[in-house]
Amino acid sequence: MVVSTPVEMPDWEMTQHRIALIHFDGKSWRVAGKTSAGGRILYQLAPWAPADEYVIGRQIEYNAAYVAARDRHIVATRRTGHVAFLVRCASPLIGFLPARTKEQLEARYGLDPVSATFQSVFLELLVTLCSLVMVVIGIFALGMAGSTAGLSVKSFLALAIIAAVDGSVRYGRILREERPPVGFYEWLVKRQPGL
Repeated sequence: MVVSTPVEMPDWEMTQHRIALIHFDGKSWRVAGKTSAGGRILYQLAPWAPADEYVIGRQIEYNAAYVAARDRHIVATRRTGHVAFLVRCASPLIGFLPARTKEQLEARYGLDPVSATFQSVFLELLVTLCSLVMVVIGIFALGMAGSTAGLSVKSFLALAIIAAVDGSVRYGRILREERPPVGFYEWLVKRQPGL
């Protein structure tokens, strides 16, 4: 007998000595082989006899309820996988979020809050450096042309200071292995125990 499915069924994997015992249509079967064709996975089933020299692993009732549960699990896994991918792409920005939020994202999507916070601190370093470069350009423009050419030197200097102060404090917290690390200027607020 051959079972054709659009997805892999990890419960049906064979090892050298352990097999899954599949109960279907009043009979017991074991997986004799697995191939793929046309984008589908084909499981070759052979009748199981108590005299077979395999150790029985998982026992599966293959019916409509099993297929429905498998399909629900696949949909949920894919949805969570897509969201987790987006969360990982946004992790440098997620690092600015409060510690409690990062902890919830870790529990739900597996995002490492320390890594996300480190990425956001690195982003703050880049903002600081770029802002300081703009301040220097503004100062040179003021010295050469008598105006800053529309650059707000004070704004860039303030941005550099804000990013540098928060980045250095949060980096220190990362080095002290505070878990989960605090978010953007969250270190100004005293944390209550357990949060």
